[in-house]
Amino acid sequence: MISSNPHYISGRKKFEVQDYAGALSDYNLSLEAEENPNVYSERAVVYYFLKQLDNSLADMDHAAELEPENPYRYSSRAYIRDAMGDTEGAIIDYQKAIHLDPEDSIAHNNLGLLQEKLGYKEKAKKNYERADQLADVDKLLNKIHTEQRNESIEREQQREQPKEASREEREELSIVAILRNTFLTKTGFKEYLAFIRNGFKRQ
Repeated sequence: MISSNPHYISGRKKFEVQDYAGALSDYNLSLEAEENPNVYSERAVVYYFLKQLDNSLADMDHAAELEPENPYRYSSRAYIRDAMGDTEGAIIDYQKAIHLDPEDSIAHNNLGLLQEKLGYKEKAKKNYERADQLADVDKLLNKIHTEQRNESIEREQQREQPKEASREEREELSIVAILRNTFLTKTGFKEYLAFIRNGFKRQ
């Protein structure tokens, strides 16, 4: 349910230019006028970038309570949980998201990331493969990351230690996920793709 509240619209514009404090103020005003799961979700993203992870998680929890059948709520919350060190909880959320939307390539990819992080390489591989099969608007990104995964597999076969940079590149797709969860539609994801690629790289 996309909000038509002017404060919400203003907040999104400020978020685009990384004015997180301004976006937070506008989202607060929007939520005073109406309780909307999308606004909670997007405010959670703002809190995330302001490094207020407890507030971010609380907003994602509320968004999930308002829309318990929306898979994007769980995949968004999974990202935050992992950032807070709750990788097991994040895996459960990604599994819930996939249960609700089995064709979400981003959720499969990010679940694979966390499984690989905990050493479940075979499970991770299956989710990576499924993510590639389901790629649609993410086709270009998945092509890039498939090549990176293949290079990582080759290094593993050669008994070489995988380079950290390869994991960072894969985690970039995880960052894309949280923005896709925020903007919800494929059209919106395409519109913000350039912004995501340029502005949401790991520091």
